[in-house]
Amino acid sequence: MQLTNVQGAGPIAPSIQILSTAGTAGDNAAREDLPPALLAMMMTANRIMATEAVRAVPDGRLTPPQFRILNYLLVAPGASLSEVAAYLGVRLPTASVMLVKLAAEGYVLRSRHPTSRRRMQLVLTERGQEITTSVRTALFSRLHAGLDRLEETERGVLQEAMPALRRLFAQV
Repeated sequence: MQLTNVQGAGPIAPSIQILSTAGTAGDNAAREDLPPALLAMMMTANRIMATEAVRAVPDGRLTPPQFRILNYLLVAPGASLSEVAAYLGVRLPTASVMLVKLAAEGYVLRSRHPTSRRRMQLVLTERGQEITTSVRTALFSRLHAGLDRLEETERGVLQEAMPALRRLFAQV
């Protein structure tokens, strides 16, 4: 299968060949095309996430990295600045600037850790939880709608690929 005109990959994105189910394990030419295809899909997913974040916060702008912070704090309340920076793959000052903005918008509460005065703990405010849940719900609705348009066999292929994708992205 071949993807063309991949949104998010740039205006002059080349056609991207994707390994089909007919491809063999020894087909190195098809395997070499997987990285750009995965990148294009991640960029498309990022664009969709940004769209839903803007819809959830029409008066402000919630960027994908900011949403990733909110989403992380939803599943890891009390995380430290260092943990958030590691999760985002950014340096501490970068994460700190984003968290200051999120705190100023009323999405995140920063407080001292109860057992370490040098460590901050971060939790979502009620507003932060509402926005995060709203964006997640919208994203999941879009994904469910897209999955519903796929054939049952295609959904099965995606389901079977999930463990391999998790291992891939855990190692990258």
